[in-house]
Amino acid sequence: MGPTGPRRSNDNAAAVIIIAVVALVAVIGGAGLLWWLFAAGSSSGTTTARKIPDSWPSPTYTLPSRPTIPAYTPPPAYTPPAYTPPPVYTPRRQYYGAIAVAPDGSIGKSWDYSTSSGAEQRALRECRRSDCKVLVVFVNSCGAVAYNPKTNKYWGGRGSTRTQAQNNAISNAGGGRWITWVCTTRYTD
Repeated sequence: MGPTGPRRSNDNAAAVIIIAVVALVAVIGGAGLLWWLFAAGSSSGTTTARKIPDSWPSPTYTLPSRPTIPAYTPPPAYTPPAYTPPPVYTPRRQYYGAIAVAPDGSIGKSWDYSTSSGAEQRALRECRRSDCKVLVVFVNSCGAVAYNPKTNKYWGGRGSTRTQAQNNAISNAGGGRWITWVCTTRYTD
């Protein structure tokens, strides 16, 4: 016989022994478990049923305390801000000036007068000729006089700067050149 023949019978016998041991352990363990469940529950070996009470105690509930609500306090009455009137309008201070010229070219100038007539009178007094004429009056700005030799005439002009007044006078004369200018004090608020 071959090497596998007799070995099979030994393997089968070992398998049967292992199964028998496992079955024995299961039976003994199961019996012990059953004994523990039934016999260990009572000390006298008998089981007794528990008595159910005739009435159950009434449950008691404690309600949570209500939060305290603070008393209502109305907001303070509206108080409008104190009225402050706008500043009183003060008109801009006026500074007048004038230039007077005579036919022979004599010149009289004035500036920083509070009235137009005051500036004109001062320019005529400064000219020192009876045939002087005021050619330009200006306020818070500049004045100039130009001479056009083609027409032999003098013309006045105004502007916010000396150059603008000179150019205005030359334009009014139809050409020529400027001969004098003066500006008042500029008053700014």
